[in-house]
Amino acid sequence: ESVPSGENQSVAGGDEEAVDEYQELNAREEQDIEIMMEGCEYAISNAEAFAEKLSRELQVLDGANIQSIMASEKQVNILMKLLDEALKEVDQIELKLSSYEEMLQSVKDQMDQISESNHLIHLSNTNNVKL
Repeated sequence: ESVPSGENQSVAGGDEEAVDEYQELNAREEQDIEIMMEGCEYAISNAEAFAEKLSRELQVLDGANIQSIMASEKQVNILMKLLDEALKEVDQIELKLSSYEEMLQSVKDQMDQISESNHLIHLSNTNNVKL
């Protein structure tokens, strides 16, 4: 059985603010109401029973909506915890990469010194040969 979406609200009373909020039903909502009224033949003759049925269905939908919200809140909390853990791991990896970079810089400096020493040794050998 189809139930209207509940996006549009009907006007209750002559309040101007309520009139400003009034929105006509769209075609889908009209179809939903017609189908519901066809399923409730007594609706025209017994509006109170029809309203009670709508109220019960609305309560069921509200309950399902609240449960859905609570479940998604739990999932969001779990996701946030996982993101926090991932950020901690990223921080650890960054620290390791920084230490590796420092080690590599030290090796590079040593290689530069060796290269310079080799160049000086080669220059000294060349000078000795010329002498």
